[in-house]
Amino acid sequence: MAVIMRANIRNVLVLLALCAAAGASWFWNRPGENVPQAVRPSEVPRGYYLRDATLFGTDDDGRVIYEIRAGRAEEKPDTNDLSLERVEVQYRPATDVHWRLSASTGEAPADGSSLVLAGDVELTSGPVDGESTVIRTDRLQLDPQRYVASSEEPISVFVGEGRLDAVGIRAYLKDDRLELESEIHGNFVP
Repeated sequence: MAVIMRANIRNVLVLLALCAAAGASWFWNRPGENVPQAVRPSEVPRGYYLRDATLFGTDDDGRVIYEIRAGRAEEKPDTNDLSLERVEVQYRPATDVHWRLSASTGEAPADGSSLVLAGDVELTSGPVDGESTVIRTDRLQLDPQRYVASSEEPISVFVGEGRLDAVGIRAYLKDDRLELESEIHGNFVP
């Protein structure tokens, strides 16, 4: 009888240990604040990205007037804006605008009304009287439909051997006209 009693006590102790292990396992694995929840596919914002993208801007009649090329274009799902990398903008010859733009990055709102370029921005005109005009700045906003580029940042304008530095510019690309805003300093060699 003593042997049977020891076996029952041992069985009860093993059963209690197993129940304690099962309870501890449940406690550590229950959902709580420390355990990340799985993200449902419907909660993930949808968007897209493109490599070596070319975007076209058109006039009211649907004719292409400019191209925006980007090494990468990515939609921001929350706003539908585009984030661009390695950006180039060029007008079509029919527009009679002889300016090209390039920049490291760009942002384009979903409505296509403007393009904000940043990082090594360069605005270059085709040769006029044998010389090109090059404008460099860190940030520039382009209104492609109105052919106007502007910046409130420090800029440098290079024409041949000459150089003008200023803060702020408004460039009317169709008219080949520049307006420098303030702190204008220049150096031209005759």
